Amino acid sequence: MQQIPITIEEASISLGASKMKTFFEITVPMMPNGIISGAIISWVTIITELSTAIILYNSRTITLTLAVYTFETRGNYGYAAALATLLTALTVVSLLIFMKFSKSKEITF
Repeated sequence: MQQIPITIEEASISLGASKMKTFFEITVPMMPNGIISGAIISWVTIITELSTAIILYNSRTITLTLAVYTFETRGNYGYAAALATLLTALTVVSLLIFMKFSKSKEITF
């Protein structure tokens, strides 16, 4: 969303469109490229982490990522989705804690 020029939205509003109409008719159609790029980057990260999880797996322990993968390959999509949601929540909480202690207002790469 940060890469979409604000001037486009401002032009729409100045021409009489409401903020909601501007969002749904101007901003949303410009978002798919960013969403697809984010999904690809996430997929690459997940695949990289999954290979590490497989190496660390033993008979007494299983990583959360490997559990998601195992449930998904066995067709237990509900359990896989629940664990993926838990993994996402843990990641978001970790990022929020990091941002609080680092006094950062944004995440940079």
